[in-house]
Amino acid sequence: MGSYSPRHLKREPKVLNKVGRRGIAAAAAGAVVVPLVSMETASAAPSAGLVQASAVQAAGHVPALGHVAARAYVGPTVRWGSRGTAVQTVQRKLHGLAVDGIFGPRTNAKVRSFQRAHRLVVDGIVGPHTWRALGGYSAGSSSPAPTSSSSIVSIAMSLRGTPYVYGGASRSGFDCSGFTQYVYRQAGKSIPRTASAQAAAAYRVSNPRPGDLMFWGNPAYHAGIYLGNGKMIAARRPGTVVSVQSVWGSPYYGRI
Repeated sequence: MGSYSPRHLKREPKVLNKVGRRGIAAAAAGAVVVPLVSMETASAAPSAGLVQASAVQAAGHVPALGHVAARAYVGPTVRWGSRGTAVQTVQRKLHGLAVDGIFGPRTNAKVRSFQRAHRLVVDGIVGPHTWRALGGYSAGSSSPAPTSSSSIVSIAMSLRGTPYVYGGASRSGFDCSGFTQYVYRQAGKSIPRTASAQAAAAYRVSNPRPGDLMFWGNPAYHAGIYLGNGKMIAARRPGTVVSVQSVWGSPYYGRI
């Protein structure tokens, strides 16, 4: 005896098949595929609720996070061993760190802690997503305003005649590194206090230009500012004043 199936059940699969295909096609047309990438230097989701927006933004489309993401300027990628202004910016934004421009163990630990708290890839690398989570490289502008070497030179020259004072870092008196730090601060650049730390924060250059730092010794024990044409300006020793001098000895040059 053959099996029995009611007629309405024989027709139902065709109906369901037709409806099912329409439903699947509609779902496919409306679906948004969000790729998840695990590398900070490529793409990383800042939080579970913002995965789709981050993926669209990383793909180069209109930012889905609105003005916050659109206005956050991404700085250069920095990591363990990096030095310079970008590292100083990271250190200022993380708080509780010495702003010395050196990406060492303490900065690395802070970056990783920040990434963990913001659900980023915890790799210690400050790339696009970490910069955005930090609020951007330069808050309120598309890029940081550069400081010209001429402004550093003019500020330094305006301080001629200021007496040498051991430990001094103000217009009432300077020692060598107090003078260079003060000049750079007035020009909008933060550098460490001591000559040795300033030398570590700068990167060496073989073709110096006016406004570059000059150092003697390793670790550095003296600092000055290069003026060009074999001239420099510095607070040299007790009993003297800030003055223009001929370059002496065998200094090396550093740029911030």
